[in-house]
Amino acid sequence: MPIIRQMDARLANMIAAGEVVDRPASVIKELVENAIDANATHVNVEVFDMGMSKMIVTDNGVGMDHIDAKHAFSRHATSKIKDEYDLSHIRTLGFRGEALAAIASVSKVTLKTRQEGSDGYMVVFEGGHFVSEGAATLNKGTVIEVKDLFYNTPARFKYIKSDLAEKNQITDIFDRLALAHPEIRFSLSMDGKKIKETFGKPDFHQLIDAIYGSRMTQGMVHFSKVVQKITMKGYLLSPHIARSRKKDISIFVNGRYIKNYALVQAVIDGYHSFMMVGKYPIALIHIEMDPSLLDCNVHPQKYEVKFVNEMILAYHIEAYVKEALTLSRHDIPETLKTIHKVEPDTLYTPLQLDLSGVKEENIIEEGSIPIHKLPDMNYVGVFSGTYLIFQNEEGMYLVDQHAAAERVRYEHYVNVLKSPLKARRLMLMGFQLDMTDQEKDVIKHHLHDFEAVGFIFNEEIALMEVPTWLRDEEIDLAIEAMIDMLESEKNIDLAKLRDALAKDISCKGAIKANKALSMVEVEHLMKMLQICENPYHCPHGRPTIIKLSHYDIERMFKRVV
Repeated sequence: MPIIRQMDARLANMIAAGEVVDRPASVIKELVENAIDANATHVNVEVFDMGMSKMIVTDNGVGMDHIDAKHAFSRHATSKIKDEYDLSHIRTLGFRGEALAAIASVSKVTLKTRQEGSDGYMVVFEGGHFVSEGAATLNKGTVIEVKDLFYNTPARFKYIKSDLAEKNQITDIFDRLALAHPEIRFSLSMDGKKIKETFGKPDFHQLIDAIYGSRMTQGMVHFSKVVQKITMKGYLLSPHIARSRKKDISIFVNGRYIKNYALVQAVIDGYHSFMMVGKYPIALIHIEMDPSLLDCNVHPQKYEVKFVNEMILAYHIEAYVKEALTLSRHDIPETLKTIHKVEPDTLYTPLQLDLSGVKEENIIEEGSIPIHKLPDMNYVGVFSGTYLIFQNEEGMYLVDQHAAAERVRYEHYVNVLKSPLKARRLMLMGFQLDMTDQEKDVIKHHLHDFEAVGFIFNEEIALMEVPTWLRDEEIDLAIEAMIDMLESEKNIDLAKLRDALAKDISCKGAIKANKALSMVEVEHLMKMLQICENPYHCPHGRPTIIKLSHYDIERMFKRVV
């Protein structure tokens, strides 16, 4: 006796709803995407009781006639693809024809729509069943009202989280859609109160301020690049605006928000050394490419896509983010183009500054012109034995002497290791390193890699020659850093090795906190910091210098409001 039978349409729609519609935010996403595909220029979203009692999405798109209005609730009914070619060249946000059928199967839906030059029409569905139809009065466009979500599938309620969690999810979905389409005016209301609104203008400063809050775009940088007919645009908020999670890194492909680990990680890597470890930026990356180079049909909610050239995209995004941040001035005033100067003082006794071996030519690449990025300011003194105090006509500056020295030494070693000198010096006798047998085995298996950067070992793994750019007290640090990298990476990445080595040496050998500096040492430190590629952050992302303007100080003393 046969036991396999085909499910009826209503049951199939309810199963599909489990994939497409799992919470109120999913409904908002599907309905707003339909409005965008309908060429709407204004989309209004209203939510009541966090979407459980009612959601209304209104748009001014092209609308539907009475036949399409009813047929739209049939499963796999869509106007967006007709054949296999269309499926491989998707240019719309929706294409499967499942959303309305899935939503209607677990709620009560009323759709009103009107095309230009025709009368309005209304259809009502409950639990996947057609209930009624008739005339409706409305402006051109479509209004969809979804009531009593999951009223006929109570098991779904256990997956609904707190009101705050659902509100945050709805807001997050709304934000992504608005950031993906700045040309559309969006508004979001909850329980009759307007929460957010964008202006429908291609101005990302206004858009980001509307989404994330005012003044968030101060220090924002932008890049626009074209690589092999792929257009990449980035809007990068200042590294000073840090987040503890990656969720505010948004990737958009052809107007669709996607989740892609490799591309998000590329943005994070681009912010490397501009931001503290464990902190993440707010950044938007818009990618426009031929739809035949990606596959959107791999995830029920279409959050994931498959790229033909994902790693190439990631490589370029990282490079463009790093380039844009490096070239930006991070809100530093124009006076930073002048050369630093320090006024004489006799408060400090001379001490040897721990920057020996760091020369100006080792920080500035050969053939480049040094750009002085720090302000013309006068040295005042030191606070807490660690923070150097400067002032000028614009305000007061505090410089972390350890972070500043760390940045100087880091860029010195990065440039030295970029093309290490072949010159080596012989050790008087074989230099025995304090290492475990396991660490010695690592060296034995990678003798060629050590030799490539100037370290020569004998058969007993005693160090016989070292590069001339390395000081004796840094040999152990250098070897440890290289062993750590070789142990942690299956394939040796010389760029990461150079970065890790430079960080380790620069941190452990930099000026320590509470070490008094002489005037000569302060002047030398600031001169070297001045010509760094990124003088504003240490290699781990901590700031080297902060500014308190006259306005900031007067506001603290309540002289201004």
